[in-house]
Amino acid sequence: MKSIIIYSTKDEIISLQLVNKIVSHDYLKNYKIDIILTNPSFIRKLKILFVVIFFGSLKDFFLRMRNKISINDIIKVNKNCRLIENLNDKNYEFGLSVYCSSKIKVEKFKIYNFHLGSLYNQRGSFIFFYKFIKNWDKISLTFHQISNRFDVGQIINERVIELRDDCSATDIFFVYLDNQDFLIDSLRKITNHKLKEYKNFTKLNLVPSFYKLILKTFSYYFRKLKINKT
Repeated sequence: MKSIIIYSTKDEIISLQLVNKIVSHDYLKNYKIDIILTNPSFIRKLKILFVVIFFGSLKDFFLRMRNKISINDIIKVNKNCRLIENLNDKNYEFGLSVYCSSKIKVEKFKIYNFHLGSLYNQRGSFIFFYKFIKNWDKISLTFHQISNRFDVGQIINERVIELRDDCSATDIFFVYLDNQDFLIDSLRKITNHKLKEYKNFTKLNLVPSFYKLILKTFSYYFRKLKINKT
């Protein structure tokens, strides 16, 4: 039986929901699946909460938090899955990065990443924050092969999501959960796809510092106040 590896984060609200969707689908029922989980930092969680408070809806966020799943729940139902601590020398068919919060080392096997954002102008992290700072009116779901550079690589699948005028950070935070069919559609295209790659792209959106979060948030609301007064 062929094996694959999934890199994800110990997050029961989104990351493991997406992992469950992938491993429970018939497409992978004949694979052995190893799963490596990283721990999201407390500081990162605080920054996410900050963005949700000022750019999203706490009510909607906590309502969505009620739908959780643990790694034990996943393994209990999917007998072909197991949790591992470290990458071994196994020759995996391929790897998948599913909302993994740490950089993944390029291996001898291909690794594909589910990224929230376009690899042209929405590279990096905290896309649900930068959407408001950079005034994006659409956001992409991107499935691509990872390379030595962050969010640069051959694109296997891409879906553009048009954003409503009243779109909040909470909506963007959960956009992959609302488009789970994209996950399986992307897997099917691994061996049957037309490659796409951006040769020119904007700089990486880094995880913002608290100073930048506060400064950019103040600027955003000040700009909105000026617009409303005119």
